[in-house]
Amino acid sequence: MILKSNQIKHLLKLAGIALAIVLVIFTAAPGYGEEALTGEAAGLAASLNESLLLTFVGIFLIGLALNLTPCVYPMLAITVSIFGQQSESRSGLVFLRALTYVLGISTMYSILGLFAALTGGLFGSILQSPVVLLLVSLLFFVLSLSMFGFYELQMPSSLLSRLGGQRSASLFGTWLSGLFVGIFAAPCVGPPVIGLLTLVGHRGEPLFGFLVFFVLSLGLGFPYLILGTFTGLLQKLPRSGAWMNWVKKLLGTVLVAVGCFYLSLAAEPSLTFILIPLTMFLGGIYLGFVDKTQTSSYLFIWFKRLTGAALIVGSILFYQAGHVPSINWDKYTGQPIESGPAAIYFSASWCIPCLEIDRMTFTERTAIEAMGQLKRFKVDLSNYDSPESKAVREKYRIAGVPTIVFLDRNGQEVVRERVVGFVSAEELIARIDRVKAAEDTGDETVALADTPESVVEDTSEASLVADTTSIVPGSSFNLGALFKMREGWHVYWLNPGDSGTEPQISWRLPEGFSVGKPEWPAPQRFAKPPFATFGHEGELLLAHEVSIPANLEPGTVVKIGADIEWLVCDEICISQSASVEIELPVAQTASPSSADPLFANAKYLLPETSPDWKFSAIYDNRSAKLIIEPPASVSLQNADALTFFPAQQGVFRHGSIKTTIDAGIIRVDMQRTGLPPDERLRGVIVLNEVISDQPRSIIVDTEWHKK
Repeated sequence: MILKSNQIKHLLKLAGIALAIVLVIFTAAPGYGEEALTGEAAGLAASLNESLLLTFVGIFLIGLALNLTPCVYPMLAITVSIFGQQSESRSGLVFLRALTYVLGISTMYSILGLFAALTGGLFGSILQSPVVLLLVSLLFFVLSLSMFGFYELQMPSSLLSRLGGQRSASLFGTWLSGLFVGIFAAPCVGPPVIGLLTLVGHRGEPLFGFLVFFVLSLGLGFPYLILGTFTGLLQKLPRSGAWMNWVKKLLGTVLVAVGCFYLSLAAEPSLTFILIPLTMFLGGIYLGFVDKTQTSSYLFIWFKRLTGAALIVGSILFYQAGHVPSINWDKYTGQPIESGPAAIYFSASWCIPCLEIDRMTFTERTAIEAMGQLKRFKVDLSNYDSPESKAVREKYRIAGVPTIVFLDRNGQEVVRERVVGFVSAEELIARIDRVKAAEDTGDETVALADTPESVVEDTSEASLVADTTSIVPGSSFNLGALFKMREGWHVYWLNPGDSGTEPQISWRLPEGFSVGKPEWPAPQRFAKPPFATFGHEGELLLAHEVSIPANLEPGTVVKIGADIEWLVCDEICISQSASVEIELPVAQTASPSSADPLFANAKYLLPETSPDWKFSAIYDNRSAKLIIEPPASVSLQNADALTFFPAQQGVFRHGSIKTTIDAGIIRVDMQRTGLPPDERLRGVIVLNEVISDQPRSIIVDTEWHKK
């Protein structure tokens, strides 16, 4: 067949449309452009964009392949029947009708994708339930049976004939015909649509959902666009035959693998790397070498064999990928560990540093060998606030994950070797060696003696200070826990970030006294990509207002004590504790103490409420965004001029926080861990530039709005 010049023009138009669609996808899709990637993703922008390209190409090819299924393939003839009855003299109008026809097909699926994204809770969050996961798995298994011939899914023949016999006189009628084709093709496209609905529901991004199904429908409708423009191509199509039954079985194998995936999520995630490779292996043998589909084509026979061999090889590679040697952990059930040495690993499924340790540290041969010398227990704190999790967190004083606790031969923690946050294989081995050294010598102090020079007792200290020299009955005063850190070391803020834990204070108060909540100064950001933590260097004064009972007798002395536990970190973290107290005389009048300037400075560093600053917050299933409108008198041109610190723990990936400024509006983009946010977004913004008449730090407290 020789193409005419106007037909070549149409092909060039098709190429232009395809290019435009690709450009729209990669410039408009949220969260994937290099500008939108933040934190850990920023360094991988190129690879992620490449992955996105492959994803949409794959979705397009899935849509294209769906034309080979039994209830879609006949639609090709219907398409040519519809356009073959048109007697248009202008080829441009024929092309326009074909394009409108494809857009009709795209309409239904694009709306479906948009709906899935907007109702992400319907398609995504419900998949956290094992019961729902089992039902989804069962659905895919049932759908796979239709592909293996146990029952048939097809549209009624009467509707086929009606569509094929109609005459579309208008573009709307052509669009409506395409819409019907999209609807009646659903019996065969249903299985991949369900899978894509799940993907889109998890992301919760309307534009992404729209584009996924738009690209799918473009693949499904592309042959219609070609055939609607060049109707003579129908004669070149392969005849429907036995080979299509083999294609159905191939799709059925894919559906069984997807069903195994959801079954693994419901039962035990590690089964994914057993059930899916097994399905691929058996499917490869059956499809490539056992299936008796009759055909005279040697090309098809060799295609079957190559497909079967590819599935077998893929199954082996998939199995190997899921069985990289790693540390074997015993599940911790709350039992007392009375003898060691032992290690307890506290982790969570939403914890990014935990995944980094699992992938980068626990797979190292040297780390596996070193940890093999200890008893090994793992505690899953994914359900962080459950009664079981709270009990074990309180028992071992765990305030964040990942944390590794080492126990000596008596079952007592070797406090200085506790790991909080990411740890390299080399550092992990060094800590294990120190724990073992104490075990081997029977001297519990050896672990401390071998501690690096930087890890000494004077890394930090804690004490109690008051802003007054005496206390007056019936009044109040300020009492503070004062932390002093050696240069280069820091303690954590109320939200420590991606790892760590804030200081814990247990008060010992005389009868009638009460202590308010601590007043936290604005923190600093400590970034070690892809992670970030928040804390304080140098000195930190956590001030508390103390109420004094009215029945105290002047001339007496009051003693207030506190048990304080904190982490102090540099390259490593050290758990420290102190039992401190302060004595204050009771008098009729009070005067400022020498520590009063410390309290004045701490008050200066406290974030302030500023009604001149406007805040709004929106979120979806994967991300969150804080929009800041500064007062008209404030002009910030550089994104580094402002830092946002969220106050909620375990909700965001703090290394992903990125600030941008456009036309005076400040936008803070954050990636969520998947946990639901509180009713309000709370935190602090710190102005890194001195601005006249503006506070140094400003309290953020605004209501969440879901996209």
